[in-house]
Amino acid sequence: MSKYSDELTYGFTGQVAPPVRETRIGVCSAYCGACDELIADVQSGCAQLQGRRFAQSGGCQLMLAVGIVSSLTNVVVIVHSPLGCCSGFVGSGGLRKTMRASKGKREEEFVWLHTNLDEMDVVRGGLDKLREAVLYAEREYHPDAIIIANGCVPGIIGDDIDSLVTELGGRISAKLVPIHCEGFKSRYVASGYDSAYHGVLRHLVEPLVKYERAIPDEKQETLDRYRISRTVNIFNVGSNSNGDEVELSRIVSALGLIPRVLPLHASLDDLARIGEAALNVSVCATHDDYLLGHLKERFGTPYIIDTLPIGIRSTNLWLLRIAEFFGLEAEAERVIKLENDQLNAALEPFRRELRGKSVYVGGGETRILTTASFFAEDLGMDVVGVKAHNVDRFVEEIMEELEDPRLEITVAAGQPAEELNVLARLRPDLYCGHVGANGWVSRLGIPNLPLFGQALNYMGYTGAYELARKASKALKNTNFVKNISRGVKLPLSAEWLARDTKLNIKETEAV
Repeated sequence: MSKYSDELTYGFTGQVAPPVRETRIGVCSAYCGACDELIADVQSGCAQLQGRRFAQSGGCQLMLAVGIVSSLTNVVVIVHSPLGCCSGFVGSGGLRKTMRASKGKREEEFVWLHTNLDEMDVVRGGLDKLREAVLYAEREYHPDAIIIANGCVPGIIGDDIDSLVTELGGRISAKLVPIHCEGFKSRYVASGYDSAYHGVLRHLVEPLVKYERAIPDEKQETLDRYRISRTVNIFNVGSNSNGDEVELSRIVSALGLIPRVLPLHASLDDLARIGEAALNVSVCATHDDYLLGHLKERFGTPYIIDTLPIGIRSTNLWLLRIAEFFGLEAEAERVIKLENDQLNAALEPFRRELRGKSVYVGGGETRILTTASFFAEDLGMDVVGVKAHNVDRFVEEIMEELEDPRLEITVAAGQPAEELNVLARLRPDLYCGHVGANGWVSRLGIPNLPLFGQALNYMGYTGAYELARKASKALKNTNFVKNISRGVKLPLSAEWLARDTKLNIKETEAV
């Protein structure tokens, strides 16, 4: 895979919905084995055919898609589905407000409406309710955009939300953005990212119309061209904190470049200028590959997507890749030496405390592997296993570079019973995992810390220091989780916890 582009074709914006990731890039959502075995099975196609004998819920595309589009400035989100699909949105509103405040942006409420489909709507269709909700949103809130998130039920009964968008497009001033995020279409929950960005690309990424100046201004035009030639778009994700974005912008600025962070929490004007950059840089391939591939085809903007700046080595590599594109390798080496010298000195006390301690990491594929590498290479910890939500071709190179190719890996989106089975056997000193898993792990009496946090810093050089500090703090006093494990038991039988995890994985038939 090229450092600055991708061999895939992304010309899907003529369709109302993107292809699911199973067909677009091939994914594995169920696996238990060693990393080197998984690489071979992904490359041969065997891993993509594996499923489960027993499965719990694994997340929903709608939640991921709404998480992206609801962050945009001055938008209203209409969820077209039964009411239960909005069960987690109260917390989303608080998160949006916190993130906007941390970035110094104008305070806005998270405005979302719901069509509340019922049994009769399943028979008669729900477009009348959706039409009423769109007109209400325009009349009551006057947003820049109204985003329609289509759930499973209207997808099954065949509600044509795109025809409604065409019908109402000339009647209201807001831009209408249909998002097809029906969860039943894909086992790969990250397909929700593609659904969100598909709608954004079709309806919101519209380059500004530029007119020739009545009086030519060569100086300003030269300055504009220079600005664009030095601008680096850093694509943020929902798990970023403002501290992460400030840190990554800081080290990019140290090269004399102009960082710009988007698309989450961006305005429609920001999205209109998304093509005005020399380079697009991802911090998570799972999140960004669909968007960056389309932007390259539309604007010709190269992109870097194959690393995530967590830990010393990965941050060095991330910065070097950017520098190589601009011919700034010497400048990058000087920045890296300065940052590494300071960081290594600051990490030394934590290394003495953490060296030899065992750790297990669970969450998104790229994030867990770079975090695990940091624990092992920079802190001297013993990584006993990792759990990825899904695995695709974007982490093959990272897995190949692991110090221990036999590292145990489980692939499971959600599936807490399966993860707890693994943890009960491995009993690591520390668990670092995706938000939502930590409560379950505490019942095992295992100290833990979140894999990410919107109020915490994890990325870049300052993020490496903070991650080490949090790991050290979690292990200094473990009484809390010990008391939790004594008082609150897991709803799992002893037979399940003693069962070999591999027995739950089975091969499914190719579709």
